[in-house]
Amino acid sequence: MTTAIILAGGATDEAWQRASGATVRAMVPLYGEPMYRHVLRALQGISEIGRILIVGEVPPGEGYEVLPPPNGLLESVQRGLEASQTESVLFVTVDVPFLTAESVRFFLEASLQSGAALTYAVVPAALCREKFPQMKRTTVRLREGELTGGNLFWAQRTVAMRELPRLKALYAMRKQPLRLALYVGFGILIRFLLAQWISPRFLSIRDVEQRAEQLLGVPGRAILCPYAEIGTDIDTLQQWQQAQV
Repeated sequence: MTTAIILAGGATDEAWQRASGATVRAMVPLYGEPMYRHVLRALQGISEIGRILIVGEVPPGEGYEVLPPPNGLLESVQRGLEASQTESVLFVTVDVPFLTAESVRFFLEASLQSGAALTYAVVPAALCREKFPQMKRTTVRLREGELTGGNLFWAQRTVAMRELPRLKALYAMRKQPLRLALYVGFGILIRFLLAQWISPRFLSIRDVEQRAEQLLGVPGRAILCPYAEIGTDIDTLQQWQQAQV
């Protein structure tokens, strides 16, 4: 069985709070329900998921457990991992209200069959534009095509707990480009830039996977998912407004 953990942290900014009446993203209303309820419904439709934990400020309810949120994304991940009683752990961010049980099941099954210890969802950008044309996405060009990051990741609990210090160090460097470049390696960064500016043939998904494996010392895979719902999140006031058009 798999434990699903909804990462429900994240405050709304002042403008979004005034417009929505919610101080945290999890409670922002969409189609008559707070966002966390949409994500929860998708997870509850999957028989392979035995327990659902929500790390965030949401009300208690049937079919899930609430864990108080710490400060920071990776601290929330750690809290979820510590509370999990299964080796298979699925993480979902709370800002993907279009998620469906079918799309989550696809990612989970592919992750379990991948032979990896860590997996991350990626989605063809064209699918997102086709299904949600009003929602803008951040994309990258790789040999496999133009892709956007998904909002699902999966881990073997033991491995993830062991690698948390290294992940925290990487996360701490996200606003220090030079340090991050030195850690990741200028070679892969140059190939990434060439793929964006000149031709995507300079970098593939497998190239990125191999570098991640070298950094973390465990097998990781990017799971290419044919579901726009996985790659379409709502984390700004503008996106929330666009979603309701």
